[in-house]
This record gives sequence, structure tokens and C-alpha cells, in this order.
Amino acid sequence: MTEKEGENLEQKEAEFEYEWLTRQDYEFKLLALLAVLADSHLAYRGTLGDMCDFLGVSTGNSRINKKIKEAIDTLEKDGLLKKIVDGRTFTLTLSKKAEKQRRVIRIQKEWVSVAMHYADMPNKSESVSWMNLLKVWLFLLDRDTQKTKEPISNKKIAEALSMSEGTVKNARGALTKDIQAIISKKKYAFNPDLYQPYRCLGSEITVTAWITDNRPAP
Repeated sequence: MTEKEGENLEQKEAEFEYEWLTRQDYEFKLLALLAVLADSHLAYRGTLGDMCDFLGVSTGNSRINKKIKEAIDTLEKDGLLKKIVDGRTFTLTLSKKAEKQRRVIRIQKEWVSVAMHYADMPNKSESVSWMNLLKVWLFLLDRDTQKTKEPISNKKIAEALSMSEGTVKNARGALTKDIQAIISKKKYAFNPDLYQPYRCLGSEITVTAWITDNRPAP
């Protein structure tokens, strides 16, 4: 990690935008990198190798480098960032929309790191990629920000994020049991069906974006 990246990490809060959550593979991963490492001017400067190091993938792999470049081009085409290439060094700058158009999700950068290193957690209970784990976490945080209190099911989360219900289930399990970032409580409604008198409406979910005094730091 460069000295500049260390300074950017000292800014404890990362900002994600809701519209990023449906981005796939390296498009989302690069946006996550920018959310964590971009400076106060929303710019990040580094080589493909630097990006690979942060994302925890092999450096010097031509296939991965191609995917990253393609993701950068797609994000630029879609107006989410601007790029400048100087030799092997990329300067990537997030495009900041008018405040009233932005739906921002804030999370402590240390929690993003927890998600990214979930695969290395000893005795973890679930199999889920850090990208999908973080997406589900951010989606639930957004619900808190929007003060959405009605119960929600894995199916609805999966539909919103374009992922499978099984992936959402695993992500929620990791967030509940391993990371202890959410608390879920199932809600039921009376069902006149004699053989199934109660129908599950989904879960009420309490979620945190912060490491608090009563929660051990990861």
C-alpha cells in the first residue's frame, strides 16, 4: 500500500451509491476500490498491479488485467468515472452527480475490509464472495437510511441485487453469525389455512455500519 493510500484509508467513512449495487464483477469491485481509496477529490492513482493487490487477485495475470481494463472502459462509458492513463499508471476519478440525485450509502472503511477478507476468516460458517457479501450489507444499510421498516425476504433482496436467493441467504448468514453486523427477526401473519396457521412475511433486520464499543473490532 502506498503512503497516499494509507492517508485515504485514515478517512474512516466510505461512500457507495445505491446504483452501484447492480454492477457486476470488476465494475463493482473497482467502484469499491474508489470508495475506499479515492482522495478528497474523488480520484485514485495507481497501476493495474496496485488495483490487483487491493482486490486480492493475481498481479500480472493478462486475463484479469483485461477484465479490469474493460470494466474501467464500461464505467467511463456509463458516466460513473473518468480515466487518464499515463504509461502504466491510471488516474480514475469518480463522477459526482448533483446531491439531490445521489443515494449514498455510508459505511466504515474497516467494515469494508472485513467483508473483503471474509474468505480468510477462521471457522467461517458460509461460502459467499466478498462482493456479494458487501452488496447485501450495503443494501440493508440503505434500507435503514431510508427508514424502511417492513419485513423483507431473501427473494426481494435477490431481485433487487440481481443475485440468487441462495447467495443472499449465505450473505445474511455471514453477516449474522460471523461478522455480527445484523440482527434478523422473522415476522409472521395469521393465515386462515388450517394446516399452516401463520405465514412468514420476511425478516425485520437491524444492521450497523459502525464498529461500536460493545462490538469487538475485527
